[in-house]
Amino acid sequence: MTRELPTIARAAELIREGEIRPLDLVELCLANIDRHESAVQAWVSVDRAGALKEAERLGRLLARGDEPTSPLFGIPLAIKDIIDVAGWPTKCGSPLRGSQPALKDAPAVAALREAGAIFLGKTVTTEFASFDPPITKNPWNLAHTPGGSSSGSAAATSLEMCFGALGTQTGGSIIRPASFCGVSGFKPPFGEVSLEQIEPLAFHLDHVGPIARRVSDLYLIYQQLAARASGGVEATVTRPWAEHDLEYWLECYSVYRTLFVVEGPLLNAADEQVRKVTSAALDRLKSSFEVRPLGLPRAFEKVVAWHRTIMAVEAAEHHRQQFAAQPDKFGPRISSLMREGLATSAVDYAEALRMQENVRNELAQLLHVQGDLLGCLVMPSTTTPAPDTSSTGGPEFNSPWSYLGLPTITIPCGLAENGLPCGLQFIAFTSPQVFAMAGMCERILHQYARPAMLET
Repeated sequence: MTRELPTIARAAELIREGEIRPLDLVELCLANIDRHESAVQAWVSVDRAGALKEAERLGRLLARGDEPTSPLFGIPLAIKDIIDVAGWPTKCGSPLRGSQPALKDAPAVAALREAGAIFLGKTVTTEFASFDPPITKNPWNLAHTPGGSSSGSAAATSLEMCFGALGTQTGGSIIRPASFCGVSGFKPPFGEVSLEQIEPLAFHLDHVGPIARRVSDLYLIYQQLAARASGGVEATVTRPWAEHDLEYWLECYSVYRTLFVVEGPLLNAADEQVRKVTSAALDRLKSSFEVRPLGLPRAFEKVVAWHRTIMAVEAAEHHRQQFAAQPDKFGPRISSLMREGLATSAVDYAEALRMQENVRNELAQLLHVQGDLLGCLVMPSTTTPAPDTSSTGGPEFNSPWSYLGLPTITIPCGLAENGLPCGLQFIAFTSPQVFAMAGMCERILHQYARPAMLET
């Protein structure tokens, strides 16, 4: 059995107490990479020498009496390969990108580096963060997809090749792969973390956020992103809420025990396995929460289509020159998306943009009418457990929240009959709120299963 990595909080405590070194953590992660990478293919590149060197440097700082600068000090992380890391190429899963290294870190990466995180390497993304299936396999069953587009980030985290990873989401590219791989993921509110030096897919929909094994791990990573990489501004700008730890928010929100279970046509896409697992999880939560059904505003019937319109148009705009010059270099699904965008009318695109704020307001008013704006929406994270490797799964349960820019977390909630993980998705209007509700539910459900690959 592979030795289980501690949580980030526990690893940070062990480092502070001198019971473990950053070098030990890096070596544990590298051992898992060596053991499983040939089967799963989660990594574009692993900077073994660089990670070991940085771990040794941080160890010397501790040996001379320096205090860790943050809970991420000495913690090995991975970066999705559409995000710039100084000295490493950003290939975006495309043959159109060469090996020219990035000149500087993206602000999100710089925030983690300043916190003392150690970068192990770049993880696989689907081509330009779109829909064409990746080479990466699902750690729970190699015949199934890990999801996309943050495929490698989720698979590597699931197999404990790293303590967590940065992913991005335009439709469902953090939440869906995290759910498929049996880990947790957080899509922040739109605009709260800088997207500078991150390859865009759709600039009105793109988000960057963490994938990790626990809600507390997500919080510690995101705390650094929110405090130091907000909006591309100087590092001295902070989000006041990010100054508190997760336990603070769990205490603040402990009296708000309402979960609004999403109902209506949007849920029709859920298959029987997902319905069964998530229903059982919600039944367990009823002893601690008031679980109430909530029908979404009627406009939600068009939200998935509006999201698709924006994504198609903005992907086409970003890639149009290269697509016109070298159409054969693009995969079939991103090619289809861009052709769709090029054929979309300006009027339809304008409507899709205009309705973002309208639908947000309708949803806020509905929650207020229900009597508890501090309640949290909950629904399945995905329409099915991970399908086979011919697709990355459907984003229908995720794209509405990317469209509206609301903070969203997925946590594991059980295994389907075929042994694949299912996730429960939490949606709220503020980051502390969604962290608190997901964190409380995680502790009740206690679904911490590991892939069988790690148990042998």
